[in-house]
Amino acid sequence: MARSGLLVVLAILFVDVAGEGLVYPITPSFLQALGGGTVQEAARLYGWSLALYAALTLFFAPVWGMLSDRYGRKPVLLLSMAGAAAGNLLTALAPGLELYFLGRVVAGATSANLVVINAYLIDVSPPEQRARNFGLVGAVFGVGFVIGPALGGLVGDWGLRVPFWIVAGFSAFTFTLALTLLPESLKAEKRKRTLRWLEANPFGALAALGRYPLLRSLTWTILLNGLAMNMLVAVWIPYVAYRYGFGPAENGLTLAAFGLMTALGQGLVVPWLVPRLGERRAVVLGLVVSALSLVLYGLASAPWMLFAVLVVATLGAVDEPALQALISRSVRSDEQGTVQGALATVGSLMGVVGPVAGTYLFSRFIGPQAVAELPGAPFFAGAFCVALGLGIAYRALRRFDPRPSR
Repeated sequence: MARSGLLVVLAILFVDVAGEGLVYPITPSFLQALGGGTVQEAARLYGWSLALYAALTLFFAPVWGMLSDRYGRKPVLLLSMAGAAAGNLLTALAPGLELYFLGRVVAGATSANLVVINAYLIDVSPPEQRARNFGLVGAVFGVGFVIGPALGGLVGDWGLRVPFWIVAGFSAFTFTLALTLLPESLKAEKRKRTLRWLEANPFGALAALGRYPLLRSLTWTILLNGLAMNMLVAVWIPYVAYRYGFGPAENGLTLAAFGLMTALGQGLVVPWLVPRLGERRAVVLGLVVSALSLVLYGLASAPWMLFAVLVVATLGAVDEPALQALISRSVRSDEQGTVQGALATVGSLMGVVGPVAGTYLFSRFIGPQAVAELPGAPFFAGAFCVALGLGIAYRALRRFDPRPSR
C-alpha cells in the first residue's frame, strides 16, 4: 500500500507542478489579449494574478491540512484536484478578465496538493525514510519545472487558451487516478477527533507550530530560507537578462538548468547523502551551501560562472527534506496535516513577500539612478537570510533529541 500510494501521489504532484509551469510562458500574453492593454499593463495583471493565487493558498492551506487530519488525506486531495480542473476550465473559457480571475480564485482556494501530499508521505514513510521521500518531492518539482514551461512554450503556439485546456484535462486525469488507485493513508483511529477552527485561519494555524519547541525555532529557519529562495526565483530572469544580455531562449535555458539541478539534487543527492550524514548535519550542510551559492550567484560576472554555481548548489538541496524529516519526527500523527498546513502558510507568505522584496532590491541597485551598481544585491540579501536561519537551526538542533511521531 505504501509504495503504490507513494507513486500515485508523486504522479499527482508532477502533473500539478508541470501544469502550473505549462501556463507560465503564455499567461502575460493571454492577459494582454483579454484586457486589450499594453505589455506593461499585462505584466501588472500577471503580478496581481500571482499574488492572488499565493494569498489564497496562504489562507486556505491550513484549512485543508486540518481537514485532512480529521477526514483523511484522500478526500481532500480529490477536492483539490477537482478545484484545479474547474479553475483552469473557467480560465480557458474566459471571455474577459473577470472570469479569468474567478478561475484563479477557484484554483487557488482549493490548492491543497502539496500540504496533503507531504502529510501523506509522513503517514506512509518510516521516520528513517522521510528525508529520502521528501527528496523525491523536490525531484518531482524540479522535473515538472523543466518540462512544464518547455511544453507551455510549444503548445502556446496552437493558441493561448490551449495550455489551460490541457491543465484542466491533466487535473481531471489525476482526479480519476486518485479516485481509483490511491489508498487512504491515515487510519481512522489516528485521525483528529475534533477540529480547532482557530487553526483554520493562516495565523491561527501557526499556533500548531508553537506547541512544539523544535518547530518554534525551525519555523524561523524555514521562513528565512523561503524568503531567500523566493527572492532568487523572482529576480532570476531580470538578473540574467540585465547582467548577461540574455533573451528569451537563453532565459529558458537557465530555467531548465535550474530545474534540472534541483531535480538531481533532490532525487540523487538527498537519498545518497542524508543517510550518511544524518538529518541534523544535512540541514547544516544544505544551509551553508545555499548561503554560499547565493553569494556566488551575485558575484558571477560571466554566464559560465552562473552555470558552475548551479552545479555546486545541488548540495544545498539536502536542507529542506532533512528539515521536513526532523519536524515530522517531533509531531503527533494526528497533527501532521495541521503542521504541514501551517508550514505551507509560512511558505505562501514568503511567496508574497519574497518577490516584492527581491525585485525592489534589484531595481534599487541597477541603472543610472542606482544607490550603487550592484545587480547581485537580492542574492546577497538572500544569503544573509539563509545564514541567519542557519544560526537559528544550529542552536535548536544541538538541543533536539529526535523522537518518532506518535
